[in-house]
Amino acid sequence: MLAGSKPELDLVSGERSLPAVIVMQVQKVPIARRTVGYGTADAIQHADISAQVSSTVHTLPPSTRAGHEVKKGDLLLELDPVDFEQQVLRAELALSTAKSELVFLGVERAAAEERAELADQDKALAEVELARIREAASKGAAKQREVDQVMQKTIAISSSAINMRELADKFPSREEQLSSSVETKKAELYLAEENLRRCKILSPIDGVIQEVDVRVGEHVTNGKRIAKVVNSGRVEIPLHLPSYARSFVRENDPVSLRSAGFGKRYWNAYVTRISPEDDSQTRTMIVYVDVEQQASSPSRIPSGLFVRGEVKNENSATLRWVVPRRSIRDDRVMVVRDSLLRSIPVVIDFSFTGEIEELGLPDIDWAILESPLSEGDLLVVDPGGALRDGMGVRTIHAVKVAE
Repeated sequence: MLAGSKPELDLVSGERSLPAVIVMQVQKVPIARRTVGYGTADAIQHADISAQVSSTVHTLPPSTRAGHEVKKGDLLLELDPVDFEQQVLRAELALSTAKSELVFLGVERAAAEERAELADQDKALAEVELARIREAASKGAAKQREVDQVMQKTIAISSSAINMRELADKFPSREEQLSSSVETKKAELYLAEENLRRCKILSPIDGVIQEVDVRVGEHVTNGKRIAKVVNSGRVEIPLHLPSYARSFVRENDPVSLRSAGFGKRYWNAYVTRISPEDDSQTRTMIVYVDVEQQASSPSRIPSGLFVRGEVKNENSATLRWVVPRRSIRDDRVMVVRDSLLRSIPVVIDFSFTGEIEELGLPDIDWAILESPLSEGDLLVVDPGGALRDGMGVRTIHAVKVAE
């Protein structure tokens, strides 16, 4: 009785028995070439501030903390200045001594010049007297002994005059040496004052403190980094693109940037510079994207952010075959011809991110194909693992879901 009274199941036959697939009609869409690259944002204005002298950290203001905003010339920290104050004092005393020696040498030179002039006058008088005694001797009014005595006196006076002139002539070179010594002492004083000034480490730019590497009482050496200040008002992003993109990427091409990690954020920019060489190891080229922004804006591109950049070549907008990225499995797509599935190998030319209104799908990830399709083919939008080549299917045209 139970077997005879069981309900009969309706058998599905014909088209309804075939598996249903969602399809879209393939067509060419006018779209510009897009090239995707990746890079890390870097602030153009940033400063790794280092100590320029060796000393101990004496003062660390409360404002010198990571995250605090600073202006150019603000005090970041102060080193112990005692040693450098003593160096300035020694340099000042050494300069004062050198200047005094130069003044004293000037007095000695004046006296030496006067003595040399007097010796020259004495020599001239001795020569006149010698000429007179010789004339008298020639007339018999003087003896030869008297002539010899006057000549001996003249020779002694001439020798003394030569010595006086020699001493006077040495003073210009001595003054030059002392003048050089004074200039050297001035330079030493300047360096000592500079070292004393360097004990106060100031911010060289406007920005925000990224890191502080020292504490009060810590000894720092010349060249050691003590803090880092970053100005995010202008950032530079070197995007690494495939080397083949060099043939069509140009300066001023628009670039769509987005953060590559969790929580997508978007920015628009332009290519500002292109590197002249390719990287032989990674087979990439670098284009530079400079972004002007408000340093305090919460939507700014922070330095160090890893971003994805999509460069759009405006001059290459032509009709291209476009399919959803999800329709590709193992470099093949499935199309429906005469209600039968056909698997077609495809080659992706480049990718595109964004909505394409002409295709009527809610997808934002698209593949632009290098290999052609056929007009009128119905593309399986999301082929599942159960679909096989040659299988009969029932098609359902995809319709964009209304928001």
